[in-house]
Amino acid sequence: MGEMAVNLKKIVFMTAVVIVLLVCRLAYIQLVGGDELAEATRAQSMIALEGSNTRGIIYDRNGSPLVADDEKYIYIIKADRFTDRAEALLKELGAEEVDGNNDNYVVSSSESYDREMGKRLIEETGAYILQASARYSDSQTAAHLIGYVNRRDASGAAGLELMYDEGLSGLNKRIYAVADVKGNILPGRGLMITADDKEDSYVKDGIRTTVDKGIQQAVEDIIDEMENNCAVVVLDSRTGGVTAMASTPGFDPDHIDSHIASQGDELMNRATQGEYAPGSVFKIAVAAAALEKGIDIGQEYECSGSVKAGSLTIGCETGGDAGHGTIGFEDAFAQSCNSFFIKLGQQTGADEIVEMAEKLGLGRKAIDGYPQESSGHLMTKQERGGDAIGNLSIGQGETLVTPVQVARMTNIIASEGMDRGVHLLVEDEADDELVISKETARTIGEMMESVTETGTGAGLDLSNEGGGPEAAIKTGTAEYGSEDSVGTHGWVTGYTPCDEPEYVITVLVEGGSSGSSSAGPVFEEIVEYLRKSGSYSRPALA
Repeated sequence: MGEMAVNLKKIVFMTAVVIVLLVCRLAYIQLVGGDELAEATRAQSMIALEGSNTRGIIYDRNGSPLVADDEKYIYIIKADRFTDRAEALLKELGAEEVDGNNDNYVVSSSESYDREMGKRLIEETGAYILQASARYSDSQTAAHLIGYVNRRDASGAAGLELMYDEGLSGLNKRIYAVADVKGNILPGRGLMITADDKEDSYVKDGIRTTVDKGIQQAVEDIIDEMENNCAVVVLDSRTGGVTAMASTPGFDPDHIDSHIASQGDELMNRATQGEYAPGSVFKIAVAAAALEKGIDIGQEYECSGSVKAGSLTIGCETGGDAGHGTIGFEDAFAQSCNSFFIKLGQQTGADEIVEMAEKLGLGRKAIDGYPQESSGHLMTKQERGGDAIGNLSIGQGETLVTPVQVARMTNIIASEGMDRGVHLLVEDEADDELVISKETARTIGEMMESVTETGTGAGLDLSNEGGGPEAAIKTGTAEYGSEDSVGTHGWVTGYTPCDEPEYVITVLVEGGSSGSSSAGPVFEEIVEYLRKSGSYSRPALA
């Protein structure tokens, strides 16, 4: 009996110990570890749906969304039921597999949906079909300007997505479909958005850009038909806001990996990153330097078809072998006479020309904080000495600019000497600064009208209803390459309308034959769109 009593006491003691341990474990689960276990369970039951929109919206200036404007259809199939038949059905639906974080499922998405095909997919594979908003569309508008996000964490990786990542991401959100322990998506639960930061669930709605979606799309449609790569910048002349910015070739922000792996440069935003010799559009800076120095607008020089600059002999392409003869300032600007401008540059001085180019925004980034932008290059003291005045005066040699810099320079002329800068958000206010005199800007503006009427742009249809010039422009043909292999880029930059300008338009065509013949038609089509679409005479946005 004594031995039985001892064993009974041991059993009671062990039972008590087990009960205490269970109580302690239960207390831990409820009071301490509940969140951890719940999070682990929840993580096992959530299927990440990559590619769906989880960020703030990027709007155009009128409040129209530039991203997340299209619906996306998401197909979730258990991995053990993903057969060749399932793959074939998804292909017919136009669905492509997307990244996910669960090996038990195959997640695909499409931007269109066929009800009958979807029904067959559900019946044959047990698929779940959900609807969500896609971040980007197959033909994403303003892709280079907007940029793209990292697939892994949906953070901004380029363009506006990177520049304003903090405001657009707010929290690092992810979108999930919720499943039970058996892997079946819970009816009625649909999609669930979570964030890494549990203390704050607020995410900013987005940003309002200065872009006009209609004009942006029109510009893209125009340059998509071009055989050569090109870049276009359209500014609101009254504010310096980017109305449109486009670059070809384009890219699909939903398939960044394929672009990164390619041998092309489709991710390059030529409007902000492309550095090119300006050619004759640089004559705007030379003319401004000369006029600000006090050289008279009535100045004349002799053009015999070529001119010597030290040991260099530079021909006048527009004057031919015989040259223009005696030619004055306005006609030389309109006809883009190299001989005149080299002699004008010699009289003005290389230092003064470079200093003026700096005032006009060349040689430095135009958009404060924009991540994909190059600075260009203005000739250093060493580079612009001696014979270099010849190339400097006609925008050749070591001088390099970006299309957005040329647009900014052009807007200074359109704004009567006022530098309004270049900005991307409606709420940003430009720090207006008078950098050249109104008289100088007005004189150059009148000469740019002469380019349209009687000069290198006369062949373009840029007349208004009254027969006068609809736009004031400067053309340019810039040489690049070596002596053995020389190519040309075509430029046209200008503003419209001539009285009270509303838009600045800068066009660069790589490998173009000349500014007027390659970039000119693009400029012409943009002006025609602005005219026909009723885009003129809109209140300025500040």
